[in-house]
Amino acid sequence: MFENSSVFVMDILGNLVTFIAPLWIAVIFGVVVGWAWKPKWAIEPNNYSWSTNLFKFRIPWFNYSELQNQPGLEYSATSSSGESEKGLRSIVTEHDLQNLCKLVEEKDGGPAWIQMMDRSTPNMTYQAWRRDQENGPPQYRSRTVFEDASPELVRDFFWDDEFRSRWDDMLIHASTIQECEVTGTMMVQWVRKFPFFCSDREYIIGRRIWDAERTYYCVTKGVPCSSIPRQSKPRRVVLYYSSSFIRAV
Repeated sequence: MFENSSVFVMDILGNLVTFIAPLWIAVIFGVVVGWAWKPKWAIEPNNYSWSTNLFKFRIPWFNYSELQNQPGLEYSATSSSGESEKGLRSIVTEHDLQNLCKLVEEKDGGPAWIQMMDRSTPNMTYQAWRRDQENGPPQYRSRTVFEDASPELVRDFFWDDEFRSRWDDMLIHASTIQECEVTGTMMVQWVRKFPFFCSDREYIIGRRIWDAERTYYCVTKGVPCSSIPRQSKPRRVVLYYSSSFIRAV
């Protein structure tokens, strides 16, 4: 009885190994291929418009004609504190602001959006869309309405890296490389944690906020940085774009 049971168990284990082994081989092969292969838009990101990158919107839409008439909106700096700040001011410009407006108004010439989610709670409403580009990565758009939250609270919640490290478990390092005292443009370094079979990811981000009477236009995107060379680990993400529009409703 005992010997028959042992043989039966061994047969089951043998069948399981025979069945599972090809699956593990396929998984490992997929991870290796996904790690080594890059599409053309990832290898040559400068050949593609920033409007094709990932972006997010929080709080409702606005019209670019309204933006132009905002008296409190600063469009350009009038002074400089040195060559380094001149270069820093040029990494996030009014062109990025206009690009954000076109994306929000859905006038960027891209394909139609497909809704993915529409959920709400007593304190929050969330909607999400996506679309696929012919020559670029997928794009995502979201709209979130928070109850009983000021625009400044929402702005600081997502902009404050020190506080972000308390609630964003994937963020393992954040530091400011440079900041422009005139425009508030910042260059920051992020390192984000990825699963054990992937290297962590490094981001060199240029970001800026335009303030128009408690309405905030926030642009962040990947930028080059010669002072911090690329390394094999963590792997640097070159193609990155995330922007938001925040106001009271």
